[in-house]
Amino acid sequence: MTQTSAWRELRRHHRRELWWLGLLGALILIPWLAGLAAGVWFIAHQGWTWYWWVGSVLLITLGFWLALSKLHRPQPPRVTLPFASPGASEAERVARQAVRRRAEAVEAGDLDSFEAIAPLIQGAFHDVAQAYSPDDQAALWRFTLPELLLMVEDFAQRLRTRVLLELPMVRHIELSWVVTLLDLAGPVGRWWSVLRLLRWVDPSQALLAELRGGLTGKVFSGVGETAKAQVGVILIEQAGETAIKLYSGTYRRRVDELRPTAPQPLTETPDAPLTILLAGRRNAGKSALLNALLGKAREPVGLLTPATADCRAYEFQSAQAGKLILVDCPGSDGRSKEPWLAQAAQSDLVLWVAAANRADRAADQRALAALDALTERNRTARRIPRALVLTHADTLDPPQEWTPPYDPDQGPGLKEREMREARQAACEQLDVPLHQCALVAIRPGEPLWNREALEQAIIQVLPEAQQKRLERGLGKDGWFRTSKDIVLTAPNLIDTFKSFAGRMLSRTWRSP
Repeated sequence: MTQTSAWRELRRHHRRELWWLGLLGALILIPWLAGLAAGVWFIAHQGWTWYWWVGSVLLITLGFWLALSKLHRPQPPRVTLPFASPGASEAERVARQAVRRRAEAVEAGDLDSFEAIAPLIQGAFHDVAQAYSPDDQAALWRFTLPELLLMVEDFAQRLRTRVLLELPMVRHIELSWVVTLLDLAGPVGRWWSVLRLLRWVDPSQALLAELRGGLTGKVFSGVGETAKAQVGVILIEQAGETAIKLYSGTYRRRVDELRPTAPQPLTETPDAPLTILLAGRRNAGKSALLNALLGKAREPVGLLTPATADCRAYEFQSAQAGKLILVDCPGSDGRSKEPWLAQAAQSDLVLWVAAANRADRAADQRALAALDALTERNRTARRIPRALVLTHADTLDPPQEWTPPYDPDQGPGLKEREMREARQAACEQLDVPLHQCALVAIRPGEPLWNREALEQAIIQVLPEAQQKRLERGLGKDGWFRTSKDIVLTAPNLIDTFKSFAGRMLSRTWRSP
């Protein structure tokens, strides 16, 4: 059965449209072609043909010269390593600043050979290790072997992506040419896997060995100065990102993914729903907000980590954020040991509830300062994410007016302007980004006003909450997990020892 071409089908069904399109194109081109022909005839008639050719050649040469000079002019490499997120730990902020400074100082001469890469990657790892453990002599080796294996795998994958984006020509360079030139095929290749086992001196050496194993260094010989500097920046940035994951414990959670039967790695997002704590001063409208969110379904649920005394957990299904766990604690009254603070240490996100019509924020500021103090003592811990919920929006001036809908973002009305000013002032006083703050109103017998904005504020802070969830999960193994791993490892160690001892005895008896 013959297939009909797309052009034939197009002519068959759109013959009239194609005819009109061709006529329109001809009418547009005819004046230009006529003008070009007239210009050439005029130049030839005036005897200027020679000048026209010389001028054309000079202009084309000038254009090529300008283009080549721009290409050969060294351009500063682009540093794309992102800064730390607002909720990042102090150690991560220091580490990212140090890696960025190192990347900005890279020059093309730093990559004259493969051996020149070592100081770049080693320096990035030392910067990150010292940021996470500044007074630790063994900071560079605070990881396990499975974490190191995951690190090398992750680094190679992300480095490949960045190199293909920045230098797409490398996809056309066959490494078989380099193998042939270096005579790595044959007997040497069989010993390469053995030699790679000797590379685990420190994590930066592992990454260098991975690069050398891919024969990346030979590519540098044909790369320009600007490209060399950019490659150096890429190496430092990717090594820095990898080191931050290694020393912050990100790979520790993913160690369990190393199973032969696993078809693909697990995602880094937590499986269990996020735990969100509703906290605030007394009489701020926290209980009314909880009732409005949950409706009549207020059945307490259990948590993996039991809730603090006097706190209750409830399952909440958000249309935009999915399944969540809301934990309700008694309001803050200024005491040093409050239930909500103890629960905050076990939560992924804090919704701080405050009244929009209240000008005094001193008590709220003290409470949020106490919340920050929970993680300030540990420089590797991320700040507990928070979002601000301003209740009593209906009581703002004019207090007797309440005829929704209202637009707190751009509405021209007096009440809408009051809403914007109250939200702006509260966010500045409590150091909460504007996009993580929502105005709500809870009136008897009416649905929660501005619920969509509240859920959107939660969504804005969800990435930080998920990172906090992962961080909290790293410390839950404890002695039970350690004992379990020892018990599971013991039989394999015994079998390995028996096999080794048997081989040694066999060799001893065979020897003369």
